[in-house]
Amino acid sequence: MPFPVRKPLCRCLALVVGSVVAHAAHAQRDVPSAGKAPFFLTLQIGGGAGLVAVGGGVQLAHQKLEPELLLGRVPGRLSGQPLTIFTFKTTYLPVRPTFGQHWRASAGVGGYINYTTGATMRDSRDTKVYQRGYYWFSTKVRTGIFVAPRLTYAGNPTLAHPSPPRVSGYAEFGTNDLYLLSRLPNKGAPSFTELLTLGFGSKASW
Repeated sequence: MPFPVRKPLCRCLALVVGSVVAHAAHAQRDVPSAGKAPFFLTLQIGGGAGLVAVGGGVQLAHQKLEPELLLGRVPGRLSGQPLTIFTFKTTYLPVRPTFGQHWRASAGVGGYINYTTGATMRDSRDTKVYQRGYYWFSTKVRTGIFVAPRLTYAGNPTLAHPSPPRVSGYAEFGTNDLYLLSRLPNKGAPSFTELLTLGFGSKASW
């Protein structure tokens, strides 16, 4: 008696497995068009990347990860001589609740590393300025962390364009290694508010 029961059961399992495989294959064919990595352009003011910085990157991991490159500039009237800042940063957006059909709010966290050129940025290895061992890292290279609340407006997705154009505005609150290390041996100076960097920016993606 077990054999007649086992045959229909095997057939049912085969149908279920076949249906699942067919559905997965169909979904996989749809992934490249719907899950392509959208590019974006960035305009940022402040935030440790320069008075004004421009650049761009690509959205990965279902648009939750944003690596990008920025080129920033600080005018000479603010720093003695003009400074150019090259920044690589990555933003991770774990939560992205939507409001209505087009609006999306998100809270991003991330980190960056940048390099500043210019004669006013003394290298820590310059013995004419710093005694040996005063800085054990380069004063021209900064690493930092930040949080970035964001508000995004997106168009309507279509079959031809599943990732519609989006425009985002964000604020960026962060700090860097030099600010943090300057507080460790000097308790209370600078204050925690003086350790923070503040920036504002906009991103346009398509």
